[in-house]
Amino acid sequence: MKQYRGTTLETWFERDRKHVCLEDLETGSTIIEFWDDAVDEAIMDGFLDPRRLHESAYEYAVDLGIL
Repeated sequence: MKQYRGTTLETWFERDRKHVCLEDLETGSTIIEFWDDAVDEAIMDGFLDPRRLHESAYEYAVDLGIL
């Protein structure tokens, strides 16, 4: 399990289903998550970078004021 600044990223891709979930390592709670088309939209809009998915999800949560 890869960690980044006290978070972990869970991903799940199967056929036409997609899930990306940034979680707090300490509490196990979900910080931010994307399902299906929202994953594609976040990538197209530049909020998620598929080459650095974990880091970009963390940065997006910071930008939204969640972290």
